[in-house]
Amino acid sequence: MIEYLVNEVWCKADNKQCKSKLNNELKALYEDQPWFQEQVKAIYKVCKSLTIQEKEDFKTAFAHNNRIEELCDRTIAPIALSTLNKALVKVVKPFFKKLYTNFLGWKAIRDSYGEKKTYYDELNLNNGFIHCPCCGYGDLKTIYSKGRSAFDHYLPQKHYPFSSTNFNNLVPICTTCNSDEKGEVDVLKEGKPIYYPFAKNHPNIDVSVDVDRKVLKKLIEPTNDLKSKITKSEIKVDFNLQDDKTKSWNRIFDIKTRYFGKVADNRVSWLDDVRQIYRDPDTTLTTYEAAFDKVIETDSNKYLGFLKTPYLKSMKSNSHLIKAMDEVSGSSIISN
Repeated sequence: MIEYLVNEVWCKADNKQCKSKLNNELKALYEDQPWFQEQVKAIYKVCKSLTIQEKEDFKTAFAHNNRIEELCDRTIAPIALSTLNKALVKVVKPFFKKLYTNFLGWKAIRDSYGEKKTYYDELNLNNGFIHCPCCGYGDLKTIYSKGRSAFDHYLPQKHYPFSSTNFNNLVPICTTCNSDEKGEVDVLKEGKPIYYPFAKNHPNIDVSVDVDRKVLKKLIEPTNDLKSKITKSEIKVDFNLQDDKTKSWNRIFDIKTRYFGKVADNRVSWLDDVRQIYRDPDTTLTTYEAAFDKVIETDSNKYLGFLKTPYLKSMKSNSHLIKAMDEVSGSSIISN
């Protein structure tokens, strides 16, 4: 509908009435929604004054900036709104930004195309989005939730208003990724390729964790005050990939810092899991090294397992820690 509005109505604006160029779907909205009618007419009026080239530029920019996956892959570069007629941008930018909020809530649209909640639930089922697809652990609402998690405009509306109602640009992500990290930052501003959330194939990103062996005693004890707070130099997080997309992902969502925080927060409880399985009266495990291996094996695919596994592997690689745990049967007495 919106493609038709841009290509067949606004980019073909002439002395004929705007309404005469609308198809039946758009005409019904035009007559039913005063805001829509007002905006469509105002933009049509501006488009009438554009040159043929300016109309073509508008049409090209709209189509180009809706090729979301290609923009993310940087096989094409976005067309900046600043390259378009200033009077046109002044009216179309607020229209498209508000369109997402208004358009998808109108009864006529819901009756014809369905509810956002239904689409969200189908997307959730088809992709297994139980946790945020951008950070891997943030909670998302599911088909059993009363509501739904918010759709994030992956290419922000502030910079890419033409794709405001393009569902290839609407991604369910957690609040932290959406509001605290990405926000309205232009994710393409660095000129580097970024991950496209709906890509059919993503590379495997393995997380590595390297603990500072000099502070093992500090790492295995709870943080009781700010002075005992773990630092990034004591738990280092990295990835097996160092390509542009992975670097962009880390930059946009501050991934390494957040993964470090998750490891630091859970480090004691994860070690307690090892102690607990070793102390289980029914266990056949005879060493703490075997207990580490068992927890790593059973928990690698569980929630946060992609962080727990490399952390425990790093802890297990310290022979002094294993020896101390074997000797004291799981107490946290350890010498620096």
